[in-house]
Amino acid sequence: MAVPSSVSRANQKTLAHLRTLRQTLDQARSALMHFKDDRVDRDKLEPAARRVDDLMNQFVTGAHDPAQSLAWITEIRAGIDGVVNPKAAAALQAAGIEIEALLILTAPVGQASPASGGLTA
Repeated sequence: MAVPSSVSRANQKTLAHLRTLRQTLDQARSALMHFKDDRVDRDKLEPAARRVDDLMNQFVTGAHDPAQSLAWITEIRAGIDGVVNPKAAAALQAAGIEIEALLILTAPVGQASPASGGLTA
């Protein structure tokens, strides 16, 4: 079965954002590696990183489920928002930007985007 090129381009764009998100989460976790007191915040990022991996697998296999994607993105955002350690702030801010982009890309056409509160094109 042929996949329309626009779908595969959209998947590639989404995968690029997911890869960047995964890298920023790795950077945030690395920033929290040096002190025992940082372990709690570092551990909060582990489930978010696993969900990014789950999302990447979903898009790679072509089994995209918009409802599941939104649930996982929301879970990732909650995990990131739970970390207040200033050592990881820059990386987590970059991760937030990637999450916003993912919400826009994965929102169904004509649906309100949770990130912007407006309609997507």
